[in-house]
Amino acid sequence: MLRIALFALTIFVSAFLLFQVQPMVSKAILPWFGGGPAVWTAAMLFFQCALFGGYLYAHGLASLRSVRQQAIIHIVLLASAAWLAQAVIPDPALRLQGEQSPVPQILWILTLCVGLPYFCLASTGPLLQHWFARAGVADSVYRLFALSNLGSLIALLSFPYLFEPWFELPVMGRGWTWGFWVFAVACAIVAWTQARAAEAQPPVTSPSHAAAVATPPAPVSRVSQWRDIAAWVLLPALASMLFIATTDQASHNIAPEPRLWILTLSIYLLSFIVSFDHSRWYRPGLVATFTLVAVLFVAGRHAIPEWFGLHWGYGATELRYLFSLMLFLVCLLCHGELYRRRPADPSRLTGYYLWMSFGGACGGLFVALVATHAFNDFHEWPIGLAAAAALSVLVIDRQWRARRQVASDAPANSSLRMHPARWIAVAVCTSLAFWWDSPIRGRATSVPGAVEATLDQARNFYGVVAVVERRFPAEPARDHRVFYSGQVTHGIQPLSPELMQKPVSYYNPDSGIGRALQYLNARQDKVDVAITGLGAGTVALYARPTDRYDFFEINPEAERIARNWFTFLGDSKAQKLQVLIGDARLTFAQLPENQRYDMILLAAFSGGSVPVHLLTREAFTAYAAHLKPDGFLVVNITNAYLNLYPVVKRQAETLGLEARSRFQESDPKRFIRENHYMILTRDAEFLRTHPSVDRPIRDAQGRVIGTAQTDIPGVGLWTDNFSSITPLEWR
Repeated sequence: MLRIALFALTIFVSAFLLFQVQPMVSKAILPWFGGGPAVWTAAMLFFQCALFGGYLYAHGLASLRSVRQQAIIHIVLLASAAWLAQAVIPDPALRLQGEQSPVPQILWILTLCVGLPYFCLASTGPLLQHWFARAGVADSVYRLFALSNLGSLIALLSFPYLFEPWFELPVMGRGWTWGFWVFAVACAIVAWTQARAAEAQPPVTSPSHAAAVATPPAPVSRVSQWRDIAAWVLLPALASMLFIATTDQASHNIAPEPRLWILTLSIYLLSFIVSFDHSRWYRPGLVATFTLVAVLFVAGRHAIPEWFGLHWGYGATELRYLFSLMLFLVCLLCHGELYRRRPADPSRLTGYYLWMSFGGACGGLFVALVATHAFNDFHEWPIGLAAAAALSVLVIDRQWRARRQVASDAPANSSLRMHPARWIAVAVCTSLAFWWDSPIRGRATSVPGAVEATLDQARNFYGVVAVVERRFPAEPARDHRVFYSGQVTHGIQPLSPELMQKPVSYYNPDSGIGRALQYLNARQDKVDVAITGLGAGTVALYARPTDRYDFFEINPEAERIARNWFTFLGDSKAQKLQVLIGDARLTFAQLPENQRYDMILLAAFSGGSVPVHLLTREAFTAYAAHLKPDGFLVVNITNAYLNLYPVVKRQAETLGLEARSRFQESDPKRFIRENHYMILTRDAEFLRTHPSVDRPIRDAQGRVIGTAQTDIPGVGLWTDNFSSITPLEWR
């Protein structure tokens, strides 16, 4: 009994540490690489590949005949990993310098800081389960895998709610190191006791295990073996790919915030726990049916209401729940099928886990490397939905044929062929799942009377940017081009000569940035302006021949599109206009101390996501260091899902700046998009003449009956070590 408890405790602690370090290290490096969701995707690629490496090591070690050799080798590995586990929080000196590719740099940083300790932790589950099965101390080892995933889930959930709010990252790093030393000692004891037990007696200690040895499983044909291996790879690959793609979708449309990452990863692990605890939890026909419905609903969440003439809106909470439910069902289907295909022969156990981890790594590799370079949009998302729909139909059909077989009293080894009509069902469901949520269909939203064309589109580490042109044959004055980041409009330029050089969209003269720039232009003859986020470059139209405008843009594709397809930068009258490629926060830190600006505009968004690392105390301190005493810090807080007003207000209070809010409603006829700005300054005249304009509340007839309450009491100050979007969701 004591031996079982030691096995269980060691596996649980290893899994806890394995998944505690993932959000901790990812959050530490998030500000170094632009704060985008691709940081998490690259980190997940490393963790999945390291997991595969650990499983490969466990498989190779288990193939050694001598348990004593296995134990000695593993104890040496544990000692080496414990020595290297002293500095898991990366040193800032490792951050991106110059224009290196971010993905190799992220992989290198993670390898240096957590590579060997993570590898060691990853090997623990399959290796200890192999020893567990060899010792014959229980009838089933698969519950240990469920226990491992339970430890991982607890680690993920405890990070944002137990550790993150109360401890700084360095403190959490030291705590993780101490935990690893405890694990290393426990695992070394398990390894040594296994070696001693193997020397003292044969590895058969229970009647059930003895019976299994006496009557080994029937030999498996080579075809069946390869069929099993294909399932062990493809099923976890689909679950992994859709897990990462779903995380990308949520991050790009809401915020690249660790809690969203933890939510989707927790769902992914929960499906493992349910599937591998016991076969009674997975009902193939029922799960496949619900999965098909969920996938088609998520894929058609915009198209289905259009069929019925409905107008549904999705807030952050609704999107999160919808994506989470779909992801759980798909992962439960994949992992339930994976558990159904588990090997009966214990000697194939480590191979089973090895191929499973290889499949998971392939899913991560596909999203992080293949999709980023092969696709010009997030096509892996509809591909994953389509594959999940196809798998659901195939499982439903298999269950239906099995019932037919039982009802017809057919021999157990006979099979009913799949009817052609059901192959048609597979094709239809797969096509709908792909087309309904295709990025091409989603971006080019039909505008009545418009002829639309995508002029340019590109994808890289930082996301997807595109240019769509809309021509109105009946109303040429409405012709315009739109700059998209993801699915979100980031700039508009009318094509008519009389409107082409006028700022519109979020930057028109009545917007918060328009009012502030016009005030500055009237106050002084020369203005120095810094803008984080280039977009189409609309703000450059406010510049005069004496002014200096510096744009800070992390995505080089954005500058290419702004210069090739829009005229704002070329038409600007600024004496000096430059686009500085690189993360705005890091670039600010490299500016000369005497470089001061009259205005700093924060408008750096990737899709609809919030640049969390640009809204923390440390970031605002850097801005303030380069802002003139009577300067303006203007923040674009326009967001369909989150209310960022309290976040910026807390930063203003910390810096001793007064804040003004300016909300502007949309006016499509004048190409004006709904926008909301926070203007922070000490300029008494501006504060006196520009009162806040808040979001109006209207009745059923459209009359204004009040203004929305934008402040939220109790929202804490965002820092690099703490930020939470949970209280900021629009209700």
